[in-house]
Amino acid sequence: MKQTALPPAAVILHRQMLDDLQRNCMSGNKDIEKLLASSVFIAEDHLKKLYELIPVQGFTDPDEEILFFKNAKPLFVAEREYYQRLYHGTIFGNGDIGFWEHELGRMEKLLAEYSEFADYYHKGHTHNDYPWFSQGQAPLPTSLCIHPWETNPRHTSARDAWVGGLLAVERYRDWIKAKELIQNTKHTSL
Repeated sequence: MKQTALPPAAVILHRQMLDDLQRNCMSGNKDIEKLLASSVFIAEDHLKKLYELIPVQGFTDPDEEILFFKNAKPLFVAEREYYQRLYHGTIFGNGDIGFWEHELGRMEKLLAEYSEFADYYHKGHTHNDYPWFSQGQAPLPTSLCIHPWETNPRHTSARDAWVGGLLAVERYRDWIKAKELIQNTKHTSL
């Protein structure tokens, strides 16, 4: 597959989503659960707008189709999944260090389970792109995502959710590590 840039409309929409998420986070809302829930809805809303960019008759260029499902859509899925994980963690973790240590272990285990796929994606491999990132392929189940899978065949490929979930899990893991470092620093400095 030849590598091309993301469609300008997808880039603009992604930038708008990130701006909306930043505005939401900077809104001064002190209710973290509501703030995170609204972030999930913002990402979901922009994902729906992304679907409007899919040609009605489907993609005519297989490279554009693969680029959309391998690189564009996962950016939106990743935001939704990341904020969904933060939301769940906030509800169930409630400042409990043991919970966050367990969450970190779960994320590390997930990443180990999907390490071959992560290598494929991060190293830019393309040999499985056509079967994995072609429109209309039934989504393959994955524990990388906690949000329900897409059911509209126009909006799916076999593994686009895997990429979005992978990016979200990596980011969430890094956030937990940073959170633990801060918590550990507070406890040791007392």
